[in-house]
Amino acid sequence: MWKKFSVLLFALLLFLAANLNVGWKISVNDTLLPGCYSSRQIKESTKIAHIAAEEISRFHSSAPELRKSLRLSFRPASADSRVLNDYMLLYSGGIELADGVFVNGVQLGTVESGTVLSEKLRDYIRNQMPNVAVFGSISGKMLIRPVFSTVDHYTNYDDMILLVSGMAPVFYVDKNGHIA
Repeated sequence: MWKKFSVLLFALLLFLAANLNVGWKISVNDTLLPGCYSSRQIKESTKIAHIAAEEISRFHSSAPELRKSLRLSFRPASADSRVLNDYMLLYSGGIELADGVFVNGVQLGTVESGTVLSEKLRDYIRNQMPNVAVFGSISGKMLIRPVFSTVDHYTNYDDMILLVSGMAPVFYVDKNGHIA
């Protein structure tokens, strides 16, 4: 009886051991990231973030504090590596998130606040509007999205408005729908 129980227990332990997956919970500068990461993901993300940080900052950047804690699970580690990359970059020295300005797919630079830029661009278009016009806009597609940049490396708002209007000239429409 004990032999059968021992063999059954041993078989159960082997089954559990064969189906357990090793994963790591990660915290970057005391910020716990969601999900579980594999050792390969951690190694690759750390390498990619380090290379990107040096490329963005143009000098040796300081690496953030990375803490790992072992987790055993029946599911494989499946966290998104991009989240780890972003947090590693965000906490690297000399790098921060800024609002990147793109016109027709071309990056023109970064500004401190995309909302402020949009308001200033609206004021610029309104102030330049001819008397016969009822509507004004830029002739291209402007997109503002977060990008990693060096600390305090922003383009002045007035200069950015000139860059945007140079890449996508402003057009005005009169009450008959004709370009003024």
